[in-house]
Amino acid sequence: MPLPMLFALPRKPLLLLSTALLSGYALPAMAATPVAATVAPAVTDADSDTSSAILVTGAALRHQAQTPEEARKIQKQAPNLVNVASQDEIKQMPNFVLGDAIRRMPGASVINKSGESRSIQIRGIDPNLNGVTYEGVLLPSGSINSTGRAVPFDALPAPLVGGVELIKTNTPAQEAVALGGQINLLSHDIAPGEAPYLNITVAGGLHQPHPMGIFQGTLNAGIRFGLDSNPFDRNNTADQPFALTFFVTDMRDSMKLDDIQQSFADKSTLPSNTLSKGQQLEYAQTKNRRGYGGTFSWDVDKNTTLYFKGFASGIDFHPVKNQLLYTFSNQTFNTATPGTFNAATSLSQGYNDNLIHDDERLYKFGGLSHLGKITLDYFGAYASNRLYSPYSYSATLTNPTSTQVYVDNVTSPQLPTMTAANGALVTNYAAYNLTSLSNAYQDDRDGQWSGHVGLSAPLDFGAVKGTLSVGGGLRLEKVTHDDRTYTYSGVPSLTGAQLAGTNSYTIFDGAYNIGTALSGAAIRQLITGGSITENTAADAITNQQARLNDNENVYNGYIQYAASWNKLGVLAGIRFEETDGIYRGTSTSVASGVTTLTPRTVSRSYSNFFPTVQLRYNITDDLIARANWSTAIGRPGFSQLTATQTVNYGTAAITQGNPDLKATTGNNFDATLEYYLPLGGIVSAGVFDKEFSNYVVATTVNGTFTGIAGNATFSTYGNIPHASARGFELNYHQQFTFLPGLLSGFGIGGNFTYVDSHGADRNGYRETLAYTTPRTFNVEAFYKRGPLSLQLFGNYQGLTMTSLGSTPELDNYVQPYLNFDLDARYAINKHVTVFFQGRNITKENQVATEGKSSARFTELQYFGSSYLFGVDLKM
Repeated sequence: MPLPMLFALPRKPLLLLSTALLSGYALPAMAATPVAATVAPAVTDADSDTSSAILVTGAALRHQAQTPEEARKIQKQAPNLVNVASQDEIKQMPNFVLGDAIRRMPGASVINKSGESRSIQIRGIDPNLNGVTYEGVLLPSGSINSTGRAVPFDALPAPLVGGVELIKTNTPAQEAVALGGQINLLSHDIAPGEAPYLNITVAGGLHQPHPMGIFQGTLNAGIRFGLDSNPFDRNNTADQPFALTFFVTDMRDSMKLDDIQQSFADKSTLPSNTLSKGQQLEYAQTKNRRGYGGTFSWDVDKNTTLYFKGFASGIDFHPVKNQLLYTFSNQTFNTATPGTFNAATSLSQGYNDNLIHDDERLYKFGGLSHLGKITLDYFGAYASNRLYSPYSYSATLTNPTSTQVYVDNVTSPQLPTMTAANGALVTNYAAYNLTSLSNAYQDDRDGQWSGHVGLSAPLDFGAVKGTLSVGGGLRLEKVTHDDRTYTYSGVPSLTGAQLAGTNSYTIFDGAYNIGTALSGAAIRQLITGGSITENTAADAITNQQARLNDNENVYNGYIQYAASWNKLGVLAGIRFEETDGIYRGTSTSVASGVTTLTPRTVSRSYSNFFPTVQLRYNITDDLIARANWSTAIGRPGFSQLTATQTVNYGTAAITQGNPDLKATTGNNFDATLEYYLPLGGIVSAGVFDKEFSNYVVATTVNGTFTGIAGNATFSTYGNIPHASARGFELNYHQQFTFLPGLLSGFGIGGNFTYVDSHGADRNGYRETLAYTTPRTFNVEAFYKRGPLSLQLFGNYQGLTMTSLGSTPELDNYVQPYLNFDLDARYAINKHVTVFFQGRNITKENQVATEGKSSARFTELQYFGSSYLFGVDLKM
């Protein structure tokens, strides 16, 4: 693994980090992970092992989420509100990326990109306000999600984890980044006394409707051993102080994605469906998702365990876009079919060839020690995300001849027809002339050093049995963006025929013909061959404006007390976080045609306290009631905080980030009732109320600016004083073991989440919060008996508002969709299982719209279905 990017560490955090790491050598320790430092007192629970009762704090238990039964046990014993997906449950789902598995958990939904789960909403809340950790270490978000802090789940393959915790009420020992909730990824581990294992999965398949191949392979192994015994002897009872696990996974696929995009004229004098532009696109893309990592631990003696955990994962993404663009003007309307129109139309062809690498890495070293009744846990970690794109070659060709086009987006709104009077002109690329060439480069890095030290000890008051925990730590983050755009003059006079490749495309099952694509090699040679001239001066200004170089350090401390009395469990405490940030950018001014760039640095410091009280009551051994109050934070994205400012004196317009943005904070109130069933079954219902302060929104305001007469227009980000998200959750999963014989293998499951979110976003009026989804549900029907397992999954995501328009009618949405996946597997013997998986078998499209009506779509993506055949080997 390459070493992480280095940067200067301030003296105070360096001292704290050193203390955390040196604790592992200075003090004796005992086997475990950091969660054991906050062991909850025993509760009255027939299934509880009181020696290992669980307090979920964002760090994983060892090897505790392999099966659904183990996952439900973690959830049942936890004093805070958490859902757990086991390794087996994740494996038996058609998942290309980890987000595909998480979206099926109660309260989770996704923001998709090209049909895959890019980022996760929790209880319908914007992904930028949720935390993602690996074994309690916060993962950096990188820049792939633009302005926010959402972690890219399409860079995390599903086999990376040994389980997932979806934590809905955070504790003081956790990172406070959890306004919607927090996702904690568990490592693969091997328990003391467990036999060595080796699991291999190999699968192949294809995408539809354009048949293209898929390959998937995963190897996962674990072993405990000592230096004086045979580690492969399954009957070995000798001392085995060392534990080693590792995994490697690789998935490669190619696919073609059909896409239609539209822009509406949005003029009061024209019908609402009138278009100003229409685009037909084909993305031919290849993806390689890869990951490797593992764990190593050493039980130094009966009091000391040290461990190392790490992974590296990512995606290599190579999309090639071919585009046919219609630009409409002088629309005249057809009275025979109201709403359809004829328009003078200019035609252009677009091409883009882009290579993207998105990598996520984490390295964690730590341990756990017992000194009598005192438990010490400690770790140091480094986590990073790098988004690297070495090139993005683009070309535009325009047709000098305008033509009349008849547009009908009324008869079939989601498959609009565009019929040219001279149909041959549209796809005759010999008539198109090359008009522009450009290239782009991107190297965005987000690296975090973190350290933690915690102490816990029993503290009882008569019949009240409890554990007091205190701790502190730090997180030091460095973010840099080196984004460059290259534009060119001296573009040669070439036609589309001279640049044409060999592939021609029809999309949407033959509904549209976009003709012969350009040759990627020809475009690349034009840009890199030295025959054109870069616009160096103009590009230097643009590239300097795009640079980002920020530091953000967070220091924390906490105290919490977890106690039980009879059937009642209580967790209460407070967390403190101090945030120190330095945000650097470029101030740009334009006056009399002269552009001036000036470096700009802004420093910010603020402190927050996060109290919590969480109650748990065992009505019976299997019926549990919970009432929780927790608090959390969501910091603005680095692109929102940037100190970069662009001033155009001619147009009196200022575009800037806002380093003075306040972090969003929230009070979260939850009440749930849970009933646990055999074989990992559950019935639960809960309500929640999230009250936010200083919610961040995009704003356009008028004000004064030195050098501009009268008012100037500022486009930036701001805080609104209050917003809220209130709703309820239902969850049910049961196998019908009470039925006789073969019928006992049947079962059903499902979960439903409703969220009502509001904030005063626009002109003081209450609006739905952007990137919140009001209704989501999952359904499952399954049969599991003997060697046969059959599962059908349905996932529904309701209407999702993604951004505000100038009026409510022009807000942007993603339309509701319901897709189905299936998994069928048969165990030939205890070592070999064959399986078949289908993904999006109903071929559901993703539709983005302007306004709530599906007829006013701005983008429609058709990515079809995927099918995999494979074999699991267990040794």
